[in-house]
Amino acid sequence: MITGVKITLLIAVVTSILSLALGTLVAVMRNSRIRPLRIAGRVYVEIFRNIPGLFWLLFFYFVFPEILPSGLGDKLNAYIYYPIVASIIALTFDNTSYVSDILRSGLRGIPPGQREAAVSTGLSRVQQYQYVLLPQTFRKVLPPLGTRMIHNFKNTSLCMAITAPELMWATQQIESLTFRGLEATTIATVFYVGVALCLGAVIILLEKHYKIDISSITQMETE
Repeated sequence: MITGVKITLLIAVVTSILSLALGTLVAVMRNSRIRPLRIAGRVYVEIFRNIPGLFWLLFFYFVFPEILPSGLGDKLNAYIYYPIVASIIALTFDNTSYVSDILRSGLRGIPPGQREAAVSTGLSRVQQYQYVLLPQTFRKVLPPLGTRMIHNFKNTSLCMAITAPELMWATQQIESLTFRGLEATTIATVFYVGVALCLGAVIILLEKHYKIDISSITQMETE
């Protein structure tokens, strides 16, 4: 059970960090002036957002090694930790599509004057995003972004479908060996609820720290 908790947290943390980085990149691509980049970003989001996350878990675990060169595919199948690797890849790509949508809405909600001010100071396009646009975007979208990360944490339970030794898989193994499913399930439930509540509390504290107006977020999302 303890090992399952550690692996669950590992998958959740790594996928959250990777999806935040990739989601930022995709959001910038979708707001780019270069049409091929905009199209590539939109295609990525539409593909991964409209297909269930469970499908991507099964795809990267069962199908992905088969479409690689035989030697590499065989090495992946023989790698003892590949279920964990496949889980991280699948959940990262799935979560990235939602994160990019959240960040894109935040970028579109920034007043045009901020962009014009960044241009007038002589900042390059990259510097505009780095110093002006993205810092304001992350502040604006913190509430929905935090909610998405909590959802990503809960999605780690899907990894039991590919035998990744996370908490739900460990719970199932304990139940099958000891027939004490109620106790094991109760512990798992308490863990999920506890971590989700802690994450929610952190988000609320950050909202208060940055004095984020939730009504402005709602208005931005409806535009």
